[in-house]
Amino acid sequence: MSLWGRDSSIELISPSRQELDLSEPHKVRSFLSQVKFDWLINAAAITGLEECLDDPDLAQRVNVDTPRIMAEVCAEKSVRLVHFSTDYVFSGQQSGMKTEADATGAVNVYGASKCAGELAVLAANNDALVARVSWLFGPSSEQRPSHFDHVLNRALAGDRQRLICDKFSMPTFTHDVVYWVRLLAEAESSGVYHLCNSGEPESWYSYAQKVCRLAVSMGYALNEGDLVPVGLEDVEFFREKRPIHTTMAPTRMIEEGVATPRHWCDAAEDYLKIR
Repeated sequence: MSLWGRDSSIELISPSRQELDLSEPHKVRSFLSQVKFDWLINAAAITGLEECLDDPDLAQRVNVDTPRIMAEVCAEKSVRLVHFSTDYVFSGQQSGMKTEADATGAVNVYGASKCAGELAVLAANNDALVARVSWLFGPSSEQRPSHFDHVLNRALAGDRQRLICDKFSMPTFTHDVVYWVRLLAEAESSGVYHLCNSGEPESWYSYAQKVCRLAVSMGYALNEGDLVPVGLEDVEFFREKRPIHTTMAPTRMIEEGVATPRHWCDAAEDYLKIR
């Protein structure tokens, strides 16, 4: 299967965790040194906030040390690297859309590790592309559904859902992310880019509301009235701090004429058609 589509001649090599354990950076270097490739796309990370809080050494190895080694190997081989990052590199203290030029300032171990990973990658490889994404939805495994699918599945089952209403970011369709990465790759772009759909900042609650309303308009039988807004302070099982305002704007893609991302609701409609 190809990164760019089934008709492409690009070969995708996707090692399993057993073949390539990212928590052992020295083994990652050995593996990559023996493999021939033109592009390396690193979409893996330790993303659980409480997991990173409980094991910061693991977060350091997977989110910082291994990406740095990937960047070094790619520089040595003169091949390109795409490293995925997150809106959690921002402090989230100020409202408004964040551009690539805005200062970071992570408020938790996970965000700090991803921010350090960005810096390590770019320091090791000037040609690397760092792609920040947020609140992804799209085809996924049943074991790890996106917020989009989780909410919709529970709404279809008639469940009552308590959803955070005071934390904001931008839902983004994975199919669009793949398309933008292709455009940036073809343009030989490097540095930090925000890869996200357009729209206004959404909370988990408003996001769920709009997904459910869109689904109803497309014939899904569900009850939006079972969505209940709650504040972050009411979620007792969160032990790590969450940034509040991390909505990103895809400023560089637009200004450089690479792409003008569509509204996330338009992308959501496309996803519901294939879901």
